[in-house]
Order: sequence, then structure tokens, then C-alpha cells
Amino acid sequence: QVAYSGVGGTDLAQRAGKFNPAASAPAHHLIMGLEISGIVADVGAGVTAFKKGDRVCALLYGGGYAEYAVCPQEQVLELPKEMSLIQGAGIPENYWTVWANLFDPQFGNLVNNPTNKSMLVHGGAGGIGFAALTLGKAFGAKTITTVSTPEKADAVRRWGADVVIDYTKEDFVAKVKEATGGRGADVILCFIGGDYVARNVEALAPYGRLVQMGLRKGKDVTFDFKVLMNKWGMMTGGHLRPRTIEQKGQLRDALREHVLPRMVAGTLPMPEIQGALTL
Repeated sequence: QVAYSGVGGTDLAQRAGKFNPAASAPAHHLIMGLEISGIVADVGAGVTAFKKGDRVCALLYGGGYAEYAVCPQEQVLELPKEMSLIQGAGIPENYWTVWANLFDPQFGNLVNNPTNKSMLVHGGAGGIGFAALTLGKAFGAKTITTVSTPEKADAVRRWGADVVIDYTKEDFVAKVKEATGGRGADVILCFIGGDYVARNVEALAPYGRLVQMGLRKGKDVTFDFKVLMNKWGMMTGGHLRPRTIEQKGQLRDALREHVLPRMVAGTLPMPEIQGALTL
């Protein structure tokens, strides 16, 4: 039974007709809403991890903008008593995505030796930025981000950004190198693409990883591949929705182990909820 449903960039893209489920998907996947919180109303025959009445959040394939939603148990996360349902609705899309791209060893690998690493998150004032910056700070990484206004700069500093770059006035490549003693960022999280790709490669540290989550400035890019080779760098990326149920279950388990306990202990902020619309 849905209590709250999150609204994110993918929802807006789907509403605009740019990111729709496959034609063969179940009918309820065509309903918007990819993340929810609520109370388990019933469970299927093979469900062993949850029971009726559990307070949970869930990562959906669709169907969250409804009174009831269905979801594989691997994509459901029980909420601690210290977290409200409205806060829980802010967990699935942002934290599943950030853990997969920034911390997973196959991608950003920030989980390995984070206190000796620096990270650059573009556009840090959004939901992904909040999750990435607060998690990076909690794990001891040096956190760098780009913003476009003083108000956004104030927000990301409150969330733990060590270095804030106004990309409308400053060259982020130069500022990243300045902040890291010329070394560059070990992990860069980017959803922009286009001409940012070449600049991100320039900003990478040796053995650094550029993780692409989106391509808002274009998918066709040109850069000097030798610059990446000379840094022994790595480029990767991907979307959350196409991952298998098993993969999403592994990410859920990582959040259960690494993220929720830190929120309960107070070493990691819970999601900041600016407001909710009553439907």
C-alpha cells in the first residue's frame, strides 16, 4: 500500500515520452512512479523476506503513482523505525543509483579505500548529488562538486562538499586539479556527456574512473583517447532500470549493510524532503 511516491528526472522523461518501458512490459509498468514507500499489504507465495505490515521502500519498474504497487522482494528495503515513510520514499532511485555507479567495485569503486580518494560530482544540488555527496563524505572521501548558483553552493556545502565550483564562472578542470594537488579526481560522476567528456578525462587522476549516468549534452562525443590511456583511466556507466532483479537485489543488500546503519547512527544524513503533494 503506497504512502509516498518519489518524483525524479526519469519520471519527467517518461512523461515527455523519452524514457518509456518496452512495449512488452506489463500494463502497470506504463504507469509512472519508480520509487515508493508504504506498508506491505500482501506477499506472494515465494516471498520469505517480508510480511504484511512491514514498513518498506521499494524500487519499481513502474506503477508507483497508485494506491497499491507490486514489486519483486529483491527490490524492497525494510525501513528502520527511525526513518519516516516520507523520508523512505527518497531512498530507492537516488541511493540505488549512487551506490551502483559511485561505490560498486565494477564502476566507481569508491567503497575501496575511500579515505585516500577524491570524487567529482557534477550538478551536486539535486537528489543524486545529495546522496553522492553525503555518502562520499560519510566514507571519508574528498568531495568536489559543480553548481550554478550561490544558493546551490550553500546547499552542497551543508551536505558535505569540500570543494564547490561555480561552473558558470570557473573552469572545473583547473579547479579539480587545484583541489587535488594536480592529481585529479579518482572518480567522476557525470550525467552531462557531450563536450564534458573530454574535460572530464582531463580532470581524471591516474587510474581514475569516469562514470557516465546520462547524456544531457549529447551522446556523440569526441575526445583524445590517448589522454585516457596515459592515465590508465576507465570509462563506464549505465542505467538502473535495465539491471536484472538479482543485480538490484545486490544493491539493496549493500544499502542495508552500508547506508541505513549510518543513517540510524547519525553519521549519514537521512534524505531531505522539501515537501509533498497530497493527491
